[in-house]
Amino acid sequence: MSSATPPPSTIPAMLAHVIATRGAEDAVATMDETLTYAELDSRTAHMARALLASGAGKGARVALLAPDGVLWITAFLAALRIGALVTVVSTLCTPRELAHILRHSDTQVLIAARRFLGHDYGEKLQAAFPGLARGTPGALRLADAPFLRSVWIDDAEGLPWAGALSELLALADAPDAPDAALLAAAEAQVTPGEDAVIVYTSGSTSAPKAVVHSQWNITRHPPELAKLFLVKPGDRMLPMLPAFWLGGMAMAMQVLTQGATLVYPASPDHAVLLDTITALRVNRLNGWGDGLVRLREAARARGIDVDAIVGLGPFRDASGEPIPPALQSNMLGMSETFAPHSAEPLDFRLPEGKEGASGRTVNAYERRVVDPETGQEVAPGEVGELQLRGGALMTGFYKKPRAEVFTPDGFYPTGDLVRIDADGFLHFVARRNDMIKTRAANVSRLEVEAVMNALPEVRLAVVTGLDDAEFGQVVAAAVVPAEGCSPNAGSLRLALREALSSYKVPRRIVFVEEADIPRTATGKLKLAELGELILSRPD
Repeated sequence: MSSATPPPSTIPAMLAHVIATRGAEDAVATMDETLTYAELDSRTAHMARALLASGAGKGARVALLAPDGVLWITAFLAALRIGALVTVVSTLCTPRELAHILRHSDTQVLIAARRFLGHDYGEKLQAAFPGLARGTPGALRLADAPFLRSVWIDDAEGLPWAGALSELLALADAPDAPDAALLAAAEAQVTPGEDAVIVYTSGSTSAPKAVVHSQWNITRHPPELAKLFLVKPGDRMLPMLPAFWLGGMAMAMQVLTQGATLVYPASPDHAVLLDTITALRVNRLNGWGDGLVRLREAARARGIDVDAIVGLGPFRDASGEPIPPALQSNMLGMSETFAPHSAEPLDFRLPEGKEGASGRTVNAYERRVVDPETGQEVAPGEVGELQLRGGALMTGFYKKPRAEVFTPDGFYPTGDLVRIDADGFLHFVARRNDMIKTRAANVSRLEVEAVMNALPEVRLAVVTGLDDAEFGQVVAAAVVPAEGCSPNAGSLRLALREALSSYKVPRRIVFVEEADIPRTATGKLKLAELGELILSRPD
């Protein structure tokens, strides 16, 4: 691409560019099938024309519920090609969470897989919306999801209210279906500033936040991230973080914008991962935490050369020497910033005195550190709350007025306490809000509290995060039992799994008297002291 040519800033433009340069190369590989970029173009164009034929178009609310793989990436790109607003739904969702997301996002069209890892999403949808049982395919009328009109599932057997995905795709082959010229005309009307995706992530209130990113963000930020993650054409990348989370989506877009290959395993089982790595010639892996450590051990036991797979073995600097963990960039980002906003490349060795730093700004993000109480900017090196503007910052939270999200001059208060030194290196200190970061996922303690307090055996539950060497933090709860009840930790966890994703269920639950719960004089919970209380009691 010449310097005079602007970088692709929409999904249609990005796909056209990468297909022109990498059309014959592998785009997506699974154990069942592999698509070249040219085949991915054909597959996504066919589904895009089917969506147009079904009545969807620019701004249509399309939700996607499926595991990583050919279906997910095809539906994601197809909807974005016509300018739809795509809500990505976690495969870990409970019926309660699923009902909230589809209702709040105003979903009109849902594309879904039927099964994954023991989940039957047909059953979950019926549990989320009992009125579906009386629904008509393509003409749903649900008070609990008033805009939802159609659900397309890859296996719709036994679901009279759903259409088979094959039936949706067949719409593109009808005699009067939108043709390639009409699709091209629709794509030409997709612009960089338009909202493209909604990602639900636990927030500081009991309801998940709905982060919205534009076409510009999902096409222009990933190439900058690729410079940090050293992704290049020819790489065969296996992301361990699912694409319905922002980190997994950002990695998928890094790979696609670089014309590399996305390799998706059938499940996160370590044996499946290792079979996939071997059979599909994976040379890059993106993961972290306890799962990565265990996978590395399993790979060594199988005789796999972990040093030959970037991300599975230790990161090395430009000279090939391993970088100690304390001298690796501790990249810092969030769903609101489309992954890292402060980072250094994977092969960068932090200078002396910068141990543990996240790094300098990414993709022209503007950063400032302010006193959380006064809002006044602090001096370099002093601790305060990080505020961000520019870069690939979200366009906002769905249905939230901008004035409730951004400062008057357009900065986003992140809730992270940091310091930025004189050289521009950001050092993370703590989280200011009520978030718990566990295994790379954000959990709102208030959401967990709300669900626990709805249980009949619970009079009061308070939740916090406990530092943990393996998980970063773990969710923990102190519970005051309801009068006449004697719950145990196991029974509560079993009940919670009906309403919360597994990673949100407290790993540690203790039972206390209400008077034991530490509070300020004004009744506010003392989270640090609550953590100490939980640690002092037997689970």
